[in-house]
Amino acid sequence: MLSEEHALQLIVDSLSSLRRGGLIQADLTITGGTVLLGSGSALDSIAFVTFVTDVEERLNRATGHELYLVLTDIHEFNDEDAYLSAATLARYIAGMPELRATAA
Repeated sequence: MLSEEHALQLIVDSLSSLRRGGLIQADLTITGGTVLLGSGSALDSIAFVTFVTDVEERLNRATGHELYLVLTDIHEFNDEDAYLSAATLARYIAGMPELRATAA
């Protein structure tokens, strides 16, 4: 099982890495409220795809399982809430059924 705090740290580490690599130009202070996708995001489409791939790789290393982020499964991210925050993604990661099944 992965806590929300650990999942958020994976997100922070990934965004920091993308910033150091030059894929993100903006100087970000990364918190749970950081917008990852939607209005106000510092990530363009290429940076977002790279970010998702990087988080998946970090998640797989941290858990020892091959896991994939399915953004359409995030209930808080829908037509009425057209942005994805770091906290929402961390909550989704921590609650992934694959992770809950391995903790039992």
